[in-house]
Amino acid sequence: MKFKIPRHKIQTITHDPQTNSRQLNGQAFWNLKIGSLGFAGCLGFGIWCFVFMPSACLGAETAKVFQEANTSYKTGDYAKAAGLYESLTLQEPQVAAFYYDLANAYVRLGKWSRAILNYEKALRLDPRNADVRENLRYARGLLEYRAEDTRNGYLKATEAVLKYMTDQEVLIAAFSILFVFLSGGILYFLNGRGVFWNPWQRFVFFLLLIATLAAVGKQIQSHVIRDAIVMQKECEARYGPSEHDQVAFRMGEGIKVFVMDRREDWNRVLLTNGESGWVKDSAIAEVKV
Repeated sequence: MKFKIPRHKIQTITHDPQTNSRQLNGQAFWNLKIGSLGFAGCLGFGIWCFVFMPSACLGAETAKVFQEANTSYKTGDYAKAAGLYESLTLQEPQVAAFYYDLANAYVRLGKWSRAILNYEKALRLDPRNADVRENLRYARGLLEYRAEDTRNGYLKATEAVLKYMTDQEVLIAAFSILFVFLSGGILYFLNGRGVFWNPWQRFVFFLLLIATLAAVGKQIQSHVIRDAIVMQKECEARYGPSEHDQVAFRMGEGIKVFVMDRREDWNRVLLTNGESGWVKDSAIAEVKV
C-alpha cells in the first residue's frame, strides 16, 4: 500500500498597493469626518455658551443698596433714591432695572433730560419693555422743545426694527444662522448628498444675509451714528466747531440727537428734522452703557 505524502501548500503574504491605498484613504476620510464633526460641535457649544450663559447674580451689598433706594423712593426721598440708583448703575451697568428706576426718580425731581437719558439706556438693555417705552413717551411729552421727525419712512422702520433687539441678540441670531449654514455644508460633505441644502440652501443663505446686515446695522447704530440727549436747558448749535462760528439753531433739554462727527471737545449732531450743527461735549450725553 502506497501512502500519499500530503503536500503542504505554502501561503505567501502579498502586499497589494491599491488595497493599502484604499485603507489609508478610508482612514483619512474618517479622520476628516471626525474633525468636521468636532468643529461643528465646538461651534455649537460656543453659541450655546454665548446664548445661555447665565448672568452673574447681584451681590449682597448691591441688593442692600437697591432695597435702600426703593425704600427712599417709596417714602418720597427722590434725591436720595436717585443718588443710590446712580451708584448702582456704576456698579452694575448692564442691569436695565437700575436705569429705569433712576429715570423714574429723575421724573419726580423734574429733571427731564436725565430721566430721558436713563430711559434710553434702559431700552438699550431691555428694548421690548413696555413700561420703559410708556414712561419715555410720557417724559418726552413734558418737554418744552420738540423736533419733528421728518425722516424717510424706510429709515424710521429700519431704526425701529434694529432697536427692538439688543446688540447681543442680533449677534446671537447671526451666529446661529451661520451655524446652520456651516452644519448643512458639513452634512453635505459627510453624506455626499444634500441633506437639506437643496430645498433650503437659498432660504438659509437669505437668512444669513439678513442677519449679517442687521448685525452691521446695529454696530453702525451703536458705534458710528451714536444717540445722545441734550442735557442743557437751552443749547446753541453752531455752523462750525468753534465759539466764533455763527449759531445755526437752538435746542432745549431732552431732545434726542445723533452724533455724526467729533473734533476735540465739539460734536456735530443731527436732529430728526434734518437740522445739523456743532455743540460742545458738555451740552449732550451719549446713550451708552
